[in-house]
Amino acid sequence: MGNVSLLRLDQSGGLAPGNKAFKLREYLAQARHSGAERLVSFGGAWSNHLHALAALGQQNGIETVGIVRGEAAEDETAMLADAVSWGMKLQRVSRTEYRRRNDVDYQRELRERFAPCLLIPEGGASPAGVRGCAAIGELIGDVAPQVGRVVVSVGTGTTLAGLVSSLDTDCEIVGISALKGATDLEQRVLDLLAASDAGRQAGWSIRHDFHCGGFARVSSALREFILAFEAVQEVPLDPVYTGKMLFAIHQLIKTGEWNAGTPILAIHTGGLQGRRGYPWMT
Repeated sequence: MGNVSLLRLDQSGGLAPGNKAFKLREYLAQARHSGAERLVSFGGAWSNHLHALAALGQQNGIETVGIVRGEAAEDETAMLADAVSWGMKLQRVSRTEYRRRNDVDYQRELRERFAPCLLIPEGGASPAGVRGCAAIGELIGDVAPQVGRVVVSVGTGTTLAGLVSSLDTDCEIVGISALKGATDLEQRVLDLLAASDAGRQAGWSIRHDFHCGGFARVSSALREFILAFEAVQEVPLDPVYTGKMLFAIHQLIKTGEWNAGTPILAIHTGGLQGRRGYPWMT
């Protein structure tokens, strides 16, 4: 698959492996500094973010609350079961209420209800999350200082923004969007960088043509690629993020759009616990 190396963040972080532990590290520090007794955040039934938050809360002795989209009992997933086993209290809300997650008044209500608490945006998307993910860029600088192209999957854009703010300016960072029709992603990254007061910035772009049907959707081509990749490389992938990212690299090299000889560092952002939602992966 060309000259591609893989940074295995999935192999670090304990119960919260991958990029999530980086995203959440500053929130944990803020909670300790402010005396907050619990961390509150948002996510769906298969949220990697809530899964990691619950794990880190247990490890650090701080309560966690998950505002979960959807009230249906059938949304009791393996991910939420893990979170509950680690002490997270779940607050199921309607999809209508969940859409208010970025509303200032609604956030104030939640802070009052769960006080003293620290309210974390969905996916950890804030300057604190960006600064946490900047440590991934610093890690790359240590293990692969000469790499010219870094590729990472994109959901909220927080990890991408952290890399942009911490890698050398002559490094090219390519994000592979896991979402269909997320045409505002570039602006979200720009807003995160501006709010983070990022100084130097590496060059970056986002590809929107490898979502494979939309968020958490899997096309037949993606499924075939993941199964073949795992059989040869013996590296487990998740189909939501890293699978699509590596599939994109494979396609871009195969079609000749990217030179097969150009060194690429791809980032495995974890999320392997989500494989339980795909029967063909278990």
